[in-house]
Amino acid sequence: MKTIILSIILVSLFQFHALSQNRICGWDTEKITSIEVEFTSPNNEKDVNVFNDSRDLDAIISFLKNVDFRDLNSSNMDSLKLNDEREYKISFKGQRDQVYLLKHSACIGKTSFLINKDVIRDFDSLIQELADN
Repeated sequence: MKTIILSIILVSLFQFHALSQNRICGWDTEKITSIEVEFTSPNNEKDVNVFNDSRDLDAIISFLKNVDFRDLNSSNMDSLKLNDEREYKISFKGQRDQVYLLKHSACIGKTSFLINKDVIRDFDSLIQELADN
């Protein structure tokens, strides 16, 4: 009986750790009242969109919650490819951390992560869709 209970606790802790790796999941998103998305192109031109509609906020936050932010450490540092081709800076009114999305990496606050290459393309599509509405 003790083994079963201990096993359940260990599995629960493991699942909690896996879910909590994306720091955005721990944010109090109810306090976010607007999101500013700044896109910087390779020639340093900036395009800024501000989203205040709750559906837009939910769409952006849901997207970020579903991104697989993989820890960046010494064993996978060589996977980080510096490429300033595209950059998104995402600022939240009501949340102090900012999110930077690059081609192969991301930063949430001061912490760096690796991301899949499709994240930028998918985020770009989402922002274009929301901006057009």
